Amino acid sequence: MNEVTETMMNTRAALDDIIDTQRYPIHEPGTVAYDKLVERCQESLSDDGCCTLPGFLRPAAVERIAREAELLAPQAHRHQASHNPYFCEPRPELGETHPINRFQERTNGFVCSDLIDADSDLQTLYKSEGMTRFISQAFEIDPLHRFADPLACMPFNAMQPGDSFPWHFDTNEFTVTWMIRPPEHGGVFEYVPGIRDPEDEHYDDVAAVMAGHRSKVRTLDLGAGDMQLFMGRYTLHRVTQVQGSRARHVAIPSWARQPDMVGTPHRVKHLYGRVLPVHLERANMREDNLVD
Repeated sequence: MNEVTETMMNTRAALDDIIDTQRYPIHEPGTVAYDKLVERCQESLSDDGCCTLPGFLRPAAVERIAREAELLAPQAHRHQASHNPYFCEPRPELGETHPINRFQERTNGFVCSDLIDADSDLQTLYKSEGMTRFISQAFEIDPLHRFADPLACMPFNAMQPGDSFPWHFDTNEFTVTWMIRPPEHGGVFEYVPGIRDPEDEHYDDVAAVMAGHRSKVRTLDLGAGDMQLFMGRYTLHRVTQVQGSRARHVAIPSWARQPDMVGTPHRVKHLYGRVLPVHLERANMREDNLVD
């Protein structure tokens, strides 16, 4: 057995220990089962802007990851912010009911990627070529590269009881999540697909949802081990308030169209509480120029 073959077999064995590969054979590209899985994801994303793969992570892997998340959660950078669905400045001339002028409170926390053990299930899964290939084909984006940001490439979001993430659109094109631990109550993902497009913001429709009209709202109560693929730039969405005594932990692996990409210093400092030399060097900045 040569070294390349041995590495491939070890990688496959590691993935099989983490993923339910019988249901989700991401390690077998070119097979009928793999092609059907990719087609299923593409169709769901096209029709609904969202695709869920229930039980993607094996229960034993979820338990291991949940234990690690619980140990790391106290190191989460917690922050509270008020924002509108577009993360932009208000425009008073549009009137107080316009969604650009509807600001709501968000509270949550992030554990930086560099705190997660290099040999953990999360790191093994994220760094596998099979996962990147599958994500690329599911979203029909080629080429696709792992996010090079050492803090933001694969953080996990830690929402404590009382935390919520109000209605918004993502600034990034797509999002992938692995649910690690749902809360006791609440923390439900709600979304309105196709409410926004590149030619029309459909502000009236967005305002209606924010005013409480739910005819177009869909809910997704994710379970432990579920994987979600989501087109968040054109889909209004939120996470309802976490309730009960248990936190909500979600891993957020990230990919980018361009290689070697990292976040901007201001955004990284805001979300993760710190920056590294790579962030400052890319932006030609000094850390003492950053404002919290």
